[in-house]
Amino acid sequence: MELRDMRARLSGRNCEPIRDFPPLRAAVLIPLLERGGELSVLFEERNADIPQGGEICFPGGHVEEGESPEQAALRETSEELLLGRDQVELLAPLHLLSGERGREVYSFLGVLHGYADTWQPDEVSRTFSIPLRWFREHPPEIAECKTVLAAGEDFPFELIPGGRDYPFAAGRQRMYFYRAPQGVIWGLTAKLLYHFIGLL
Repeated sequence: MELRDMRARLSGRNCEPIRDFPPLRAAVLIPLLERGGELSVLFEERNADIPQGGEICFPGGHVEEGESPEQAALRETSEELLLGRDQVELLAPLHLLSGERGREVYSFLGVLHGYADTWQPDEVSRTFSIPLRWFREHPPEIAECKTVLAAGEDFPFELIPGGRDYPFAAGRQRMYFYRAPQGVIWGLTAKLLYHFIGLL
């Protein structure tokens, strides 16, 4: 191939992400309620029998084939809280969090109408709400941690300088922790919540 052919073929090209594996796409809704004359954020506690059981989270889950992240967030919220689709009002897209274990997590802001404290018991053990002002008055604790590359035994260390002693770079990640009266909110939920509060 000649240089002029390369110029013609690559003209107008944008950078494209390189992914070793397709991203695991998920979507969550940060649900607001109007209670006691003020806005509150609704949370779920995951059923103890499912992965990450006992953790506090927002309604959400995997983006299925053929649906958008927005549709996934609305579907999962309706399913987990036993709501009709007309009871979940989407207000705005918020953030896309990417990079953790190859995940892409989309967050959306919504309002629940006529929510009567219902939930799907196979997935959720309880729900509770916390006034939005509480998060403005109680910033999270923030801790940094490292993510380390862990190569398997079949990794070809003999092909790289230094072998097993090669200085692989460690990633860095911030973890957020809200010590709420109803329990500790941390991880992905706290990170999305922190950035949502920052928008306000």
